[in-house]
Formats: sequence, structure tokens, C-alpha cells
Amino acid sequence: MLSTRDDALKPALTASPTDLLRNLFRQRSLFGKYIAYFVGLVVFVLTISSAVDVWITYRDTKNMLLHAQGEKADAAARRVEQFLAELERQISWATRASAVTANQRQEDYRRILANTPAIAEIAQIDGSGKEVVTLSRDGGVLHTGDDWTLTAAFREARLDSAWFGPVVFASTGPRMQIAMAHAGEGAGFTVAEIELKYLSDILNGIQAGPGISAYLTTSEGRLIAHTDTSLVGKNLDMSRLPQVHALKKSDAPVDIGSDLEGQSVLSAAATVPRMNWLLFVEQPVSQAFGPVLALLVRLAWLFALGLILCVGAGMLLAQRMMGPIRAVQEGALRLAAGDFDHMIEVHTGDEVEVLADEFNRMAAQLREFYARLEQKVDDRTRDLARSVSELKALEEIGRALAASLELSEVLQTALTHAVELAEADGGAIYSFDRERNAFHLAEAHGLDPSFVAALREVKLTRLDGLLGEVAEHGRTVQVPEIGDVPGFPLRAATIAAGFRSALVVPLIAPDGVLGALLVESRRPGPFAANKVSLMQAFAHQSVLAMRNARLFRKVEENGRQLAIASEHKSRFFANMSHELRTPLNAILGYAELLRDGLYGDLPDRAKGVLERVQSNGAHLLGLINDVLDLSKLEAGELSLALDEYSMRNIIEQVVGTTYSLAHAKGLELSEEIEEPLPIGRGDERRLVQVLLNVLSNAIKFTDEGGVTINARAVADMFEIIVKDTGPGIAPDDQARIFEAFQQGDNTSTRQKGGTGLGLSISKRFVEMHGGTISVASKLGEGATFTIHIPIRVERQKAAA
Repeated sequence: MLSTRDDALKPALTASPTDLLRNLFRQRSLFGKYIAYFVGLVVFVLTISSAVDVWITYRDTKNMLLHAQGEKADAAARRVEQFLAELERQISWATRASAVTANQRQEDYRRILANTPAIAEIAQIDGSGKEVVTLSRDGGVLHTGDDWTLTAAFREARLDSAWFGPVVFASTGPRMQIAMAHAGEGAGFTVAEIELKYLSDILNGIQAGPGISAYLTTSEGRLIAHTDTSLVGKNLDMSRLPQVHALKKSDAPVDIGSDLEGQSVLSAAATVPRMNWLLFVEQPVSQAFGPVLALLVRLAWLFALGLILCVGAGMLLAQRMMGPIRAVQEGALRLAAGDFDHMIEVHTGDEVEVLADEFNRMAAQLREFYARLEQKVDDRTRDLARSVSELKALEEIGRALAASLELSEVLQTALTHAVELAEADGGAIYSFDRERNAFHLAEAHGLDPSFVAALREVKLTRLDGLLGEVAEHGRTVQVPEIGDVPGFPLRAATIAAGFRSALVVPLIAPDGVLGALLVESRRPGPFAANKVSLMQAFAHQSVLAMRNARLFRKVEENGRQLAIASEHKSRFFANMSHELRTPLNAILGYAELLRDGLYGDLPDRAKGVLERVQSNGAHLLGLINDVLDLSKLEAGELSLALDEYSMRNIIEQVVGTTYSLAHAKGLELSEEIEEPLPIGRGDERRLVQVLLNVLSNAIKFTDEGGVTINARAVADMFEIIVKDTGPGIAPDDQARIFEAFQQGDNTSTRQKGGTGLGLSISKRFVEMHGGTISVASKLGEGATFTIHIPIRVERQKAAA
């Protein structure tokens, strides 16, 4: 192995210094880290210095540009104010009191149009709101007589100041009206139509650098004027630009925004207070921060030059470290290959020499440790193998316990593994008979058959000998020498069989003693502590097996008794129902003959008594029939008579039968049948009985309101829904009402009567058809019973 590692070391030891340096740097060696730290420090200093320089330059340039653009924006805003003031002055000159004749007024208007190109039209409106005359820039004179009384200009015109109307956008560009009242009572006013595109001339006058643009918007962000006049007539919405949106919403300007093409711009803004207009002066960021970009290029060159110088200096300094490093590397590789006798010779007087000495000490320690390691590994391997065997034995016992309830099989498995893992020569499991208060042999392993026969013949009472003592105190007992324990079971025969020592572990369950586990060895002396713990685990498994077997026998016996009792009950109900129904039918028949007068006329009081006899007899007959059906269902003797039927006829028959009961209580009984309903196949008589039970219950428990029955076909099922307005069923009772002899009100004081068999029998009939029945209800909100029956039933299903 060492020679193989030496062959692998030869390329590293014979490489040139340059190649070794390259390999060390690539492998993140001390050389590479040294260069990295040295270069990293210089790069860090250069980066911080450059970043600070760039940030200061960027900040100063940005503040200077924003200040300059802000001054331009303020100047432009003042010029717009002056423009509006000049318009107001021109119009106020036309409203002076000296102009009293129409010709003089028109002459004044012509002078205004000649001196003010921004005014497109000017009109005189009299005091009643009628247009007197309108002059346009093309020289036209109009006398339309239009009514201006409903316009804002008529309402807002004042003598002391001009009224400025809202900006409107025409095909020729944005326009605005300016109105001012004439001197005198009811003298009218002058209104002028202003073309705002001339404001672009004001904006073009502020450009003082490459790429600088300016534009003016309304308070809503609509473009009024722009240095690019081609954009003015397009009625552009500039509020989507971030700088316009921000100033419009919060009066907080944004330094960096974007233009209509999405490019970043440096933006400054001002407002025209009189009109609440917004004025922006912008310059592309790429042009505005040209000096910053040039500085970044210079710093990049400086950074690259510094990096090259740092790498060169670092390599020169690190080259002196290569000799000791190569020696340490060679020693480390030999140490990794298992050559613990190799010594590293380094005499530099620094940390590298200390590191080499540490490697030498570590090699000496590894030589000593490696010598002891093999012995420890062998010991650990044996312990691990023994632990694995113990775990496998416990697992096998657990599987046997889970797979079989045969007590002898499980105990034999546990005893076999116990003897094997305890390194004993034989063993036995004794069970305790509580009725006879004695121990007897349950299973044996590794014992001579004659010796086992002798053990089975002996019955050990609980208080006799060693087993009684172990069971009484519930603790494990070591027997290093069997001959020294007088109470050991069959001591003489055991010694004669060659056994010298034993270990006795009690089998104790929560309800008392179940027996004892006994392992015996032909060697004298106590068992090891780990063997004792393992035997206790086997004893616990044996206790589980005994308890499971006992419980299984008890459950099996109880099941047999319950089956016999159920069969007797069903036969009793069937016989009694039959014996009771025959005389009851005779009583009802004679009562009907008496009521019909076959034996002569009866007094009215006697007829009333006969009616009560018939009513109670019919009720009793229904109960007997329910009990008979239940007994047949439980005995498995009731089967369905499958044939074709009409679900509509079944529902109409049930509704007709229960109508008088609902009418007597003042309830509304309605049916809703969704057409078409297909012809079904099933037991029509049992389905009538199911719906009659459900509908009768709904009527019986409903005191006001009504009961509704709905029917429809859904896929391959009939869906019947019976809904009432009764008191509802508590959530805890909704599952219980489908059990035999159970009702929602199952107390002795219930008022509605009944045996609680109707829904139980109905549920079983529905399930025999392969369907389901369920209830949904809230207290105080009535109940809804939903029945799903397969349309075509070809064979009977088993009821739950």
C-alpha cells in the first residue's frame, strides 16, 4: 500500500517550482490564500476609495444639474406667468370705458389680434349674454348672436381681473378662454380664444445643453406645450410618467424619471401658480452623468493596473515560502499514505516549522494509536455481531407473537433464542395455574426427554422452593451453584443432568404472576449482566404471548356465547311474532264484523270502543310485523322479491296512505317528482315500507308547517328526499336513530310513541338494494332524509 502511495507522490515531488505554485494556487493552498489576502486587501482599499470618489462625483454632478435645471424650470414658469399677464393686460385694454362705440371696440380688437399672435379669436358679449361681434385672426367678422348665458365665461367674467378658462384640446392644439367684464353696469364682457401652442416658444428659449427638453402640462397631466412641437397637438397624457405622477399626487418632485420612450431622465419641475400648471425640464441620464461615466472608466483602468501590481508583488513574496511548504506537503502525503516513520525536516524558525513538528508528533501518536485500533475494532465487531444476533432474536419473537396466537409456538421460539443468546445449555418456561396455585412446565429446550417428563410430573406450588420465591418478590435470581440452593426445582435430577448454574426470571403481568423463565448452564458461576438484561427482555415477550393467548381464548368464548344468545333471541322473536299475530288478526276481524253490524246494531259508545280496539290493534300488528322483519333480517332469512316497479306509483301510494294523518294534524303534504322517472327493478313492497316509515315519522314529529317529498333520477340512482319542518334532530342522535329500538327522544317520557324499529328496518332494506339513507338536520330547523336507490337491482346485497 505504501509503495502505491509513493508512486502517486512522485509527480508532485518532481514538479517544477512554477508548476507546483500553479497547483497550490488552484488547490486553495497557503500560497493561494496569501496571494488572495494580499490582493484582496488592495482591492478592498481601491474599491472603497473608488466607490467614495464615484459617489461624491455622482452626488455633486446630480445636485449641480438639478439646481441648474430647477433654475431653468423656475425661469420658464415665470415667463409663462408673464405671458398670461400680458394676455390679461391686452384684454383689459379692450374693456376700457372710453371704447363706447361698436367700431371703436372692433378697432381695439383688431389691434389686439395684430399685437398678440397667441389670440386666435376675440368676441364681445353684451350684458344679456348675446354675442355682439367676433373677430378672428384671418380677418373675419361674425355676428352670430349666440347665447353665452350658460357658459362659465358669462358667470365668471369680472372687471377687476381676468377669468382663465380650462384648457381644451382642439385639432389645432390646446386652447384656453380668457374673459374680462366691461366697465359699467350690464356692459357685457370680452372673451378671447388663446392658442397655447405659442408657449412652446417660451420653452424652446430655455434650452442650454445637449438633450435638454421641457414641457408644460395641466394639473391633470395633459400636455400643453413641449420643446418638440410635433407632440403638442396629440393631446398626450403625461401623468403616466413617474415624475409627473409624483408631482401631481403629492407635490414631491422625482429626481430620476423617464421620458415617453421609457429612457431614464434627470428631471426638475416647477409650477405655474396662477393656473396650477406643471412645468418640467429634463435631460437624459446618459448625457447628464457623462463625467461620472468617464470617471468610472478611469477608475477601472487604475483598478486593473493596481490588481496586476498586487498579484506580481504577492507572487514574489510567496515564492520564498515554497521550500518549507513543499517539505510539509511531502510529509503530509506520506503520513496520509500510512508512512508514520517519515520525519519532516523544516528549520525556518516560524509557524511552518511549528506545523512540521506537530505533524511529526501526530505521526508518533498515530503509530501508537494504530497498534491499539485493530484490537478495539475486533472487540467492537464481536460486540456488534452479538447485539445484532440479540436484536434478530427479539425481532423473530415479535414476528411470531404478531403472526400467531398459538402460545406453545411463541414460547418455544422465545425459549430457544433465550438459551442460545444466554450461552446456556438448556432452559424451561413454567406457567402458573391460578386455580391450583401451582407452577407446571409449559415448554423446555435442550433438556433430555426423560428429564422433561419428570419435570411435567411435578406440580410446584407457589410457595415451594425457588420459583415461589422469585414469583413472590418479582425479581430475577442468579444461581451460581445449583447444589447450594435447597429449593431449586428437582435439584438432584438437574445436577444429575450435568447442570451447574441457573438464571430464574419471573413472568409477571399487571394482574399477577404468569410463570417463570429458567435457563441453565453446565458451567458454574453467575451469568453476565448483559445476559441478565436480555433474559428479562425475553421474559417480557413471553408475558405478552401468555396474555394475548389468554385474551384470545376469552374473546373466542364470549363470541360463541353471543352468537348463541343472538340466535335464540331471533328465534324467540320470530316464534312469538307469529303466535301473537294470528290471534290479533282474529280480534281485528271480529271487531270489524261487529262494527259492520253483522251481529246486530251496536250503540254509538260501543262503536267508539270498537274503533279504539281496531286502531290499537292495527298499531300492535305493525309493531309485531316490525319485530318479525327485524328477527328475519338478523337471522338472514329475509330476501328481496326483485321485479319491475314504478317509483312514481310507489310515491303516490305512500302519499295517499299518509294524507289523512297529515290532514288530521293540519300539515301540508306535497310531492315533487322530476320527469321522466325510469322504470326501476327491485322489491316494490319493501320500498313502499321504507318510504312509508320515513314519511310517517316526518308527519308524526311535525306539529306545524308541512312535509315535502322530492324524487328524481340521478345517473343510475333514484334520489328521494323527504323534508319536514319539525323540531329537528340533535347531532348526537342522527347516527343513533338508524339503530334498532332507538329514537331521537329515547327517554321514558317521550310523547310520540313507537318502538324505534322503523328507521332501522328501512336502512337495512335500502342497503339490501345497494343504496344508502342519511339524515341532515339542525335543532329547530326540521330534518331532511335522503335515500339513494339503484334504478336497476339485479341481485340482493348484504345489509350492514
